[in-house]
Amino acid sequence: MLYLLIFMVLAFIIIKAGMKLGDYGDAIGDLRGLDKSFIGLVMLASITSLPELITSTSTTLIGNPQMAISNIFGSNLFNIFIIFILDVFILKSISYSSQIHMKNIVTGFFSFIMTLFFILGYTFPEFHFLNMHGISVLIMLIYIVSMKLISNYDSEYHIGLIHSEEKKEIEMTYGEAKRGFIISSLVVIGTGVALSYITDKIAVTPIFGIELGKSLTGFILLAIATSLPELTVSIQSVRLGSYDMAAGNILGSNLFNLAIIFIIDLFYIKGSIYNTLGDFHLISAVISLIMLTIFIIGILFNKKKRPYDSYLIGIIYVISMYVLYIKR
Repeated sequence: MLYLLIFMVLAFIIIKAGMKLGDYGDAIGDLRGLDKSFIGLVMLASITSLPELITSTSTTLIGNPQMAISNIFGSNLFNIFIIFILDVFILKSISYSSQIHMKNIVTGFFSFIMTLFFILGYTFPEFHFLNMHGISVLIMLIYIVSMKLISNYDSEYHIGLIHSEEKKEIEMTYGEAKRGFIISSLVVIGTGVALSYITDKIAVTPIFGIELGKSLTGFILLAIATSLPELTVSIQSVRLGSYDMAAGNILGSNLFNLAIIFIIDLFYIKGSIYNTLGDFHLISAVISLIMLTIFIIGILFNKKKRPYDSYLIGIIYVISMYVLYIKR
């Protein structure tokens, strides 16, 4: 019960810090004339995904890569589920995916490709490079290339818009926004790591006599705990009208999380991580592909008035929880 109380306090802190992070990120974008998608993709995504990086690395070092991989795909699924939360509980009357620019599809496309390569790792289990699986190396290479291409694409796109955007009145200086962003980032990172630690403590105790297992614990408890920064930043960004910044944060976090697969494989000294994984991880990766595809299709049909894609994402997420509980 004590751990659960601490979890709730830390969750409250990270929600408040995440909201501030969204405020300062939005202000920096307006003050410096930066593209909001790029802020979400690079600045916010890298910060809100650090808890996943630290948690996945630490669980791998103690010999538990299964939980690390479960954390990654659990986080990615929850990040896409945020679209459902934004539509149903925040926007309500309009479809979120109809409010964001189609340039976000580029980030979604690279997330799709990296996930697809991870799944291919099951087909080629002996494809090794040094002490790692060759697929893990390819995933990192794709991530590096994707960040370069997305950066160039966003720069060209933003130059075309820079003269047409309306300037908003900002109530803080750039220095204040930058300091606030750094402080909020440190709070989010520190609290995210603490949340992961407390969640791990909660996980070792059976809940109502039910043993969740390492994979399901990583998929649900750790994933939601480490995804709270993405949730709060996305909600605050949407409330501020920065729809593209929220999309950049969600899709950029997924991209960053997939790159962590390389780190996990690198730190797992007993061989390739694919030798430790099972059907649970394969199913979670396939479900993440399906949910990501639905979101991308929703962006393509950006004139729709009803968030049918979000409803479908919500249904699939709930079903996946049940299916993976059975497969744990």
